[in-house]
Amino acid sequence: MKKVIIFGTGQFAKIIHQYLANDSDIEVIAFTANENYIKDDSFCGLPVVPFEKVESSYPSSEYQMFVAVGYSNLNKKRAGIFEQAKSKGYKLVSYVHPTVVVVGDFEFGENCFVFENSVIQPFVKIGDDVIIWSGSLISHNTTIKDHCFIASHVAIAGSSTIEPYCFLGTNCTLRNGIKIAKDCVIGAGCVILEDTKEKEVFVTRSTAIPNFNRDLLKDI
Repeated sequence: MKKVIIFGTGQFAKIIHQYLANDSDIEVIAFTANENYIKDDSFCGLPVVPFEKVESSYPSSEYQMFVAVGYSNLNKKRAGIFEQAKSKGYKLVSYVHPTVVVVGDFEFGENCFVFENSVIQPFVKIGDDVIIWSGSLISHNTTIKDHCFIASHVAIAGSSTIEPYCFLGTNCTLRNGIKIAKDCVIGAGCVILEDTKEKEVFVTRSTAIPNFNRDLLKDI
């Protein structure tokens, strides 16, 4: 059984704990965070220890870690903690939910998390520190490089490449063979039909509010 320390004491860390705590191959032992962010000595019923000296209580020879930090600063905050944990000698655990459909083998690195009901088709390669939220489709021969965040129900067609530090929002769609350059934000609901350039941001318009008499709603 893997003994795991979760970095983080926020909402994302709480969610990650729920998944890992219900996995028979993983035992969550404690949480860790930077000392100046620690408000309580326990979280989710487990101890919280300062990251600056976590190895004193939980040495890397016996424990693994998961960095449960969201997509702040285009995943760079999470990436920074990832590198610090690696420098302390920790192996970063990855997790694929049992309901994920995986066709054949696929390659993935450390500190990856694939949420429920996603589909991973053949010959997919995923780097380190990649989050794939529930219900997403990663089609054949696609490569997702390090430190990316894929939100729920994203559809990535075949032979696409996502460069590091990208965020893909809920329900966005990528045509086959697309390359998303480094540091890009693809907003919720966007459809990408051409390669992007570095640091581009794509957004869609919100659904328009219809101009009609709201009093008529009672008759619907």
